[in-house]
Amino acid sequence: MSRARLPQGVGTAAPAADAETAASEPSPVDSANGAAASRPSPADPGTGAAPAADAASDGAAQAPAGGATPVGRPIVEIAGLTKTYGKGEAEVTALDGVDLVVEEGTFVAVMGPSGCGKSTLLNLLGGLDTPTAGEVAIAGEKLSGLSDDQITELRRRRIGFVFQFFNLIPVLTATENASLPLRLDGDRQADAKARQWLTQVGLGERLDNRPDQLSGGQQQRVAVARALSTDPALILADEPTGNLDSKSATEIAQLLAEVSQRWGRTVLMVTHDPRIASFAHRLVLMRDGRIVGDRPLDGTREAARLALDESGLL
Repeated sequence: MSRARLPQGVGTAAPAADAETAASEPSPVDSANGAAASRPSPADPGTGAAPAADAASDGAAQAPAGGATPVGRPIVEIAGLTKTYGKGEAEVTALDGVDLVVEEGTFVAVMGPSGCGKSTLLNLLGGLDTPTAGEVAIAGEKLSGLSDDQITELRRRRIGFVFQFFNLIPVLTATENASLPLRLDGDRQADAKARQWLTQVGLGERLDNRPDQLSGGQQQRVAVARALSTDPALILADEPTGNLDSKSATEIAQLLAEVSQRWGRTVLMVTHDPRIASFAHRLVLMRDGRIVGDRPLDGTREAARLALDESGLL
């Protein structure tokens, strides 16, 4: 299964505008209707055809339909992943023998109490830290067999990051921020690709704005465009809605769902908010460094909360 590539038709089917112009907060179960049809066929990458418009008239990213978890090649493969800090009596086990496989095009939410290992998991997946034991493979490539330079290259080209506080450079425009990974990689079309992605995430009229000229939701859209600009296999999102108001948070959750459904990327998102988690295809629950639950979500707003309650995590 090949991933859908960046469509050439700039400005088509952009997601809903930011919180200032959002009319109302959609329900995941309502948004789910017809979502699968909007995702471009994996057999047609690079044709220049823009993705079909969503069923909703406002063009907002759609929440996943219940039970519609994609099945593709594994993008994330984790076996026996363990991470400890300190030694002797001061030793702390952040991850304890975690096994996980996430297929291409799947949107996974990871939840659990503070200190359960969620952020450590993302750091190990992103090659930002090394495990004490176990193995991580991204798109079939084992990180343990790579040099530091090779891990840096894989991280820059195959993994996109979205952070809670956006991590934008204040003096750069939206285009310059979104194109930064491409510029670091020497891509001569960096600005053009960045402008395409910014348009696709609904910021076609904000290309030259600096972060202080954008709302929080708009800044996070720039961060999502930056993450997508290198055509990665995997998007890692660490509390991407934690610094946003509720309407902007909903729009970012919808956008990440669209990143998975329409553009075929695998998304792994850490969140404390069950409402935001409900936009994912799948929920992974963690406690004390271990996975204690792993289940599909049905697209209803209460699905994640019910799963947390059943697992004793509420």
